[in-house]
Amino acid sequence: MNTIKPADFYLATPNQELLLKAALFSGEDALEAWSKWRDAVDWEGHFEPGSFRLLPLLYNNLHKHGVDDSAMGKLKGIYRQAWSKNQTLFHEMAKVIEFLQNAGIKTMLLKGASLSLLYYKNNGSRPMADIDVLVPLKQARLADELLQKAGWTSPFPLTELDLIYGHAIQLHNRLDKEFDLHWRPFNGCQDEYEKDFWDGAIPVKMANVDSMSPNPTDMLFHVIIHGVAWNPVPPIRWIADAITLINSDDFTIDWQRLINTAQKHHLNLRLKKGLQYLHDNFHPLIPPSVMKTIINLPVYYLEKIEYRFMIGNRDNVSSSPFAAFCCHLCRFRRLNTGKSIFPVFKFSRSLQWRMNARNNYDLFYKGFRIAVNMLLSSPFQVRHR
Repeated sequence: MNTIKPADFYLATPNQELLLKAALFSGEDALEAWSKWRDAVDWEGHFEPGSFRLLPLLYNNLHKHGVDDSAMGKLKGIYRQAWSKNQTLFHEMAKVIEFLQNAGIKTMLLKGASLSLLYYKNNGSRPMADIDVLVPLKQARLADELLQKAGWTSPFPLTELDLIYGHAIQLHNRLDKEFDLHWRPFNGCQDEYEKDFWDGAIPVKMANVDSMSPNPTDMLFHVIIHGVAWNPVPPIRWIADAITLINSDDFTIDWQRLINTAQKHHLNLRLKKGLQYLHDNFHPLIPPSVMKTIINLPVYYLEKIEYRFMIGNRDNVSSSPFAAFCCHLCRFRRLNTGKSIFPVFKFSRSLQWRMNARNNYDLFYKGFRIAVNMLLSSPFQVRHR
């Protein structure tokens, strides 16, 4: 079995790259990748989760190419199951979207829902387990209260500090359905970008309920920033999402907007790593001048540390409290970009929130324990939201 270094969890293994090419490419390139991947796979064994999530997309592409193979029966079953689950999910979650909108709350579908409906244009090609919905920051408290009354609960109740320093909360209902309520598109997102996100949004319809979606440029940025990070399930479908967006015949990427967004939020490194990997391995339609500009984007020290933290194995994240601290500092600084004086008190408050400390004394105590445990090589666990 192919393995990759822990620092490369967001990248595809050689076998996974073959699968992605078979699912995304056209003509002989797709068929050649399919032949090589099919021969390398143990069809009676267990598919690792990252690859399994790509099988419906693979089936759809092979079906378009008229592939007649004994494996197509199994792939068709997987595709139909994904289609059925997505249809059920869309139907159920559309009721929640309509519920929020009837209360005067704007909604935007993030991640899989918008990608499936607008860009893949096939409700079975991109499986998903939940729906991510963005609401305006000023309406997040009301949205949470309404959802709680409707039976959606979270183990961590939404607090004022969550709204100030966080970006989302995960909710479940009695049927164990999952609904991710966002008030910022990503962790550390400036409130100004939240406005940009809304201003550039485009319409989307889910199960006959109207909502909004990020435009293709903002969606691509969102896909890369979320994808270039460690995940317990290999997050390689970010590659399929990004290639689908870039190569779309119906939508155009505003490359300058993408670059400006990365610079504004000090996320140059993750954008650079993501697009460079896509360019080198999957050859999407990125103009050479754009790649040159992106490769030459400056990268700041804190951003480098944050990047190492984000792509590292999060199961072992407590062994690097300094990197976790720098990651939080980077996110906090991103939230406060443009302020001439670093808000020390606010940063202390944000650390309290991050480490579940009751006050500065509790924060100092937990920090002291971390330092002692570092010396004793027995890392102290902190929760990373």
